[in-house]
Amino acid sequence: METQVVELLRRQRIATMQALCVALDASHMTVVRAMKKHGYYSSVNRNASFYALRDTPQFDAQGLWLYRDVCFSRHGTLARTLVALVENAPAGLTVAEIEPQVNTRVGNLLSRLCRHGELSRCFGGRQAIYLAAKAERQEQQRRCREEQRAAHTTTPVAANTTSPEAKSVNVYLRLKSLMPSFSARRRSSSLRKTRRVCNCPPTQRSAAAAKTPSGAPPCPI
Repeated sequence: METQVVELLRRQRIATMQALCVALDASHMTVVRAMKKHGYYSSVNRNASFYALRDTPQFDAQGLWLYRDVCFSRHGTLARTLVALVENAPAGLTVAEIEPQVNTRVGNLLSRLCRHGELSRCFGGRQAIYLAAKAERQEQQRRCREEQRAAHTTTPVAANTTSPEAKSVNVYLRLKSLMPSFSARRRSSSLRKTRRVCNCPPTQRSAAAAKTPSGAPPCPI
């Protein structure tokens, strides 16, 4: 039965305890005993409910392996993983930088690790930056974080700098583009103020037009 547990878990790569027990019709203790003999990892997310044989994960440089949405760590538990990630980060890490790596929420656990003295933290604005517990490494990370922040804030200013010559050319082109509209407005204003001569028809023509077909003027009513 123990051989069957190992073979099934190797085929599926990861599985929950319940899935293994149901698939093999084996007890919980039988599955645990088989995995212990071979060696295994439990996931650091999904409530540590997934298991993988020790030779299955393909860990990256941070010691993490993400299979589908399940994360495994070379460091074992989530707490040890967070300590390792923070200590190895040149500028420390924020919650927003850690959570995508392990695919789970870590804010409460990080705060607990700080209370127990396994990590430290400082604040950059509204963000908490988690640092190593050792003072020397902590100071290195703090300086690196400050350099990153300074570089991030000064770069946009340099990119938006415009020379005085370029500014004067821009102003000239902008004024030149507005001149036709100003002249059109002046012409329109002058036309509105000019009185037009009204050419009324001559009185003789009006009288001739008022005659009846017989040639006599109409009788007043």
